[in-house]
Amino acid sequence: MDTSRISIALPTALLVFSSAVVAQSLTGLKQQVLSTFIYTNYGDRTPFVFSSPATLTPLGAHQLYEAGAKVRERYVTPIEGDSDVTTIVGISPFQLQYDQLTVLAGQEQYVTGSAQAFLQGLYPPLETFSNYTYIAGQSTIENGTNLVAPLNGYQYPDILTLTSNDMNSIWIDGTQNCPTWRSSVNDYYQTAAFQNLRNTTQEFYGSLQSDFLDGYFSTPSAGYLDAYYIYDYLRYASIHNTTVARLLEPEDLTKAKILAADLVFAQNADIAVSGPVEGDHIRAMAGKTLATRILQSIYTSISTEGESAKMTLLFGDFQPMVAFAALAGLTSPQNAAFYNLPEPGASFIFELYSMQPATDKTYPENDEIFVRFFYQNGTGADSELVAYPLFGLSPSQTMIPLQDFVTNLQKFMIMNVEDWCTTCNSFSVFCPAFVDDDGSLCPTTRSPNSKSGGLSPTVAGVIGAVVTLAVAGLLFGAIALFGGVRIYRVQNKRRSELGGFKGSERLASDQDLTIPKGGAGATVIASPSPIQTRGHERVGSWELREQAKAQEAERRIFETNNRPRRPSYEEDDMPINPFTSPVDPKHHV
Repeated sequence: MDTSRISIALPTALLVFSSAVVAQSLTGLKQQVLSTFIYTNYGDRTPFVFSSPATLTPLGAHQLYEAGAKVRERYVTPIEGDSDVTTIVGISPFQLQYDQLTVLAGQEQYVTGSAQAFLQGLYPPLETFSNYTYIAGQSTIENGTNLVAPLNGYQYPDILTLTSNDMNSIWIDGTQNCPTWRSSVNDYYQTAAFQNLRNTTQEFYGSLQSDFLDGYFSTPSAGYLDAYYIYDYLRYASIHNTTVARLLEPEDLTKAKILAADLVFAQNADIAVSGPVEGDHIRAMAGKTLATRILQSIYTSISTEGESAKMTLLFGDFQPMVAFAALAGLTSPQNAAFYNLPEPGASFIFELYSMQPATDKTYPENDEIFVRFFYQNGTGADSELVAYPLFGLSPSQTMIPLQDFVTNLQKFMIMNVEDWCTTCNSFSVFCPAFVDDDGSLCPTTRSPNSKSGGLSPTVAGVIGAVVTLAVAGLLFGAIALFGGVRIYRVQNKRRSELGGFKGSERLASDQDLTIPKGGAGATVIASPSPIQTRGHERVGSWELREQAKAQEAERRIFETNNRPRRPSYEEDDMPINPFTSPVDPKHHV
């Protein structure tokens, strides 16, 4: 990744001053949007407590289609005669150009389905939304006939779906396969704050048991520990079940939502809690990895002068949004919208744009580039795109110079995959490529600027073994030549019926490990019928209560009395404003 164009020399202490000075010096300049980074929450889906895997509903597909259409209106569709043009420079208005978009999504059906519906709204069928009936080099066949794709020229996006075995999956969900985060969350369940909330809300959840929860949650254990899953079920039932919609009181659904948000924020937004390293914000790991991917897209856009990464689209769960909001100073009494769980189809939008003289046609310099953050909380008629200040700036300072944005993001983001592996103490299949057994940097990935003058123990051991084998071979050759020793191979008719690294002892469920030429990395070949689980990781849930501590990291996180930045539902002065704008199959090796 070319980062030579990015400079972070500007001191952070000058952030407010520099932003004010820049704002006063932009008169007479033309605004041009260079690229966008958009993280979008999935749409309406079936609950995780159902026996069948969670799937995107038709309502969810409509929600994501509307989300994509709104992004199209702002960044793709040309606006004639508008002085405040927000169309991305050089983006294709009608035909989807695959090299202009980067689309990443989790492997869950409701996530990939959400991505597909979003792209339908972003780049609709060609015949329906434009006069395009011909694609150069593609439409014409040998007899001169012009063909368009089915469904009125439907366009097929390139969506990269990421499993937990792909190292790029951490940018979408940094808590997946992160034992240190899980350990910290399990520690929260031992705190007095959690115990108090569980005890004081037991009566409320008990009142819901007979009418709504029976059959999905066991009677003695349903409570605050499963606050999110209970709300997830009630929200779905209130939309799709007429009986529940008639019987469930609105205030009960609201209270269930507030309790669910309280638990989610304790798990993902309590930045006062540390993991193995003081100040590592382990609970907000999903936001730390999301911040890294944001910066990667900015680097790509600038290093290619806008030719690539015009639009980077990520689709996943809402936890990264909650965690990033806490890290970036968005969760505050002044921004009441960030105290609630993001709605289905909600989007975080980071807009990279420049302010240049209208006559300047060159790609802007770094000091002419700015970042603006928008929050679109859902796709309903009452939702709108709202700009919010980041990093604790005043409400009027939504225009952040690029250097200031990079400097503040680097304060809490994960630096690279190796950093994530060590911080999480992760068992992910790709982590051994970055970290040795003793936790040190793998020699194949050591920085070229490293000042270490000696060989690592791993490299030294390999060299020593090779030398030993070479000497032994020479000695044995001498014995065979002068001593008359000969070796004959005894034929063995037994052959392994199953290939792979275990030979005949290999089971059908085992996975093969193949190493490509050059030793650049290992590839895991999954068994034909892997055992799968579904839904979210239910950390400490009623299904996993006996296993809550099974995968804790070796270093236990000390108990803390600090509450998450989101106020508890018991606080009467919680700034809730109704008019405010706004788990998955796991494969382990």
